[in-house]
Amino acid sequence: MGSKKKAEEDVICDEHLNAPKKRKINEMIDSLLLEVENKNVAYLKYFVEQDQTGNFPLSEQWRLVFIPALSDTTISDQIFHILKKKYPDIDLMKKEEKTKNPDCIILPQHADTEQLIEVLELVGAACVFYGNLSDRRYGWSCWYKATNLREGNAIPKPTLPQSETQKLAMRKKLEFQTVQELEGLLRQRRTHWATQAIFTCLRISKKCDSFPNRFIVYNVFKFALQGWGDRNVPLPRAFAMSLQLFELFGRTKFFDVLVKNETDLEDVVQSTLTEFFNTLRDPQRIQTELATVLTFDRLMTSLVFSFVYQVKVHKKARTDEIKIKDYTIKSKADKLEEISQLILVILKLLVSIPKSKAEKQQLKSKLALYINIFELKRVSQKPNSLLLRACTSHQGTPNEFKLIKLLLKAGADPNAVDQQRCSPLHLLAKSEHLSSRMWDDPSYSTRAENFTAIVRVIFDGRFHQDQVNLSGQSALECLKPLSSYPDAELSRLVGNFSQGVRPLSCIAAKESTPL
Repeated sequence: MGSKKKAEEDVICDEHLNAPKKRKINEMIDSLLLEVENKNVAYLKYFVEQDQTGNFPLSEQWRLVFIPALSDTTISDQIFHILKKKYPDIDLMKKEEKTKNPDCIILPQHADTEQLIEVLELVGAACVFYGNLSDRRYGWSCWYKATNLREGNAIPKPTLPQSETQKLAMRKKLEFQTVQELEGLLRQRRTHWATQAIFTCLRISKKCDSFPNRFIVYNVFKFALQGWGDRNVPLPRAFAMSLQLFELFGRTKFFDVLVKNETDLEDVVQSTLTEFFNTLRDPQRIQTELATVLTFDRLMTSLVFSFVYQVKVHKKARTDEIKIKDYTIKSKADKLEEISQLILVILKLLVSIPKSKAEKQQLKSKLALYINIFELKRVSQKPNSLLLRACTSHQGTPNEFKLIKLLLKAGADPNAVDQQRCSPLHLLAKSEHLSSRMWDDPSYSTRAENFTAIVRVIFDGRFHQDQVNLSGQSALECLKPLSSYPDAELSRLVGNFSQGVRPLSCIAAKESTPL
């Protein structure tokens, strides 16, 4: 039973696939168009009954584009909102509440053919997104009629340029251009239909100056990214689609509205961030499946988006968790926690990949701006400091030392404390002490030099040596058990600092490999 239902969902009619292709396709199209024509006759009868003037001429039926009763009753309003900005003279007749009757977009008498085409295309996309099998057939017929009108009137369909990330997200597909290409869609699964609907919505929204909008971002998320793991979407495509959504959200007032009114679209921004985070949780899959797409620019796109989003959540998101039907809107605290975790993961990836000198400077500048705007001015002395997070999870790898050094150089507060009042140096000293059994191993010398370099940077900054944790220990006291540390320079640094001598003069000679 389940497989039969899935077949109905994914293809128009599976039995036709084994018959001679051209004849069966033509039969399928004829049957589909007849079904739609009968539905349009019924819709027209309903419209005539609802027409209060009673004198809508039958010769102008072309001005009517019906929208079936879809699963989301607000869809016709969203379509109307997109079109209204460019075509202010169109009208929308809403159906009676709780009925199966259609809504209807009414074009003005002076409407041109291209306007009719775009209304048909957008209604077709809505039916693909929100309709059952019959509604999707109706949506396909809208596309079929629009494409015939384009070909018959020599009206080309614009093709939107795509970035490399967009090409990856959309599987290098393009929007169909001809009736023949549209006929081929009949043999494709529903996901291919949804991809075409996304192209249509992007193109028309941009032309109507209604971009971005909630209709697009929610449907891109729902049909292209949501539950990608369960749907066996390839990891690189899910990664790229997340970046595509980050770009759609933008950094405009539209982004602010999405953050503030998270209940409207099932918190689509946070949901996108969660799905993106899921693409980065498995280190093994990152190395094997994401190796070719994990570039500096793409990681920076995700990092900057996360920075901006965290500031907006801190400022605009609701405080409490909200349960709505079958999903939950996370509390502000939970959102901020997840964003911070993601930022740390992205930073670890960024320090691990090769970078040019200009890229290193760009990373440091963006990080410094974030630390200044968010950490130091908004949540200073709170346990979600990136530096504290990096030091808490520290395992002593070279890339971890690079990240900690990068954070300090970008202006992270070396005196931030966690719930135990431990500073970054408290945490790092404890980690080194716990590793003392490995100090005699010659390979430990690199880690010891990296740790000493970090201590040097901390001492040369705004470090408060009198700050103590809940056990009453200062960071300097935590360093004293390291007197037999493999790098003798550490003891000299601690001794000099205790006597008020800053290590500024020896920084250039002793710093480890640059980031």
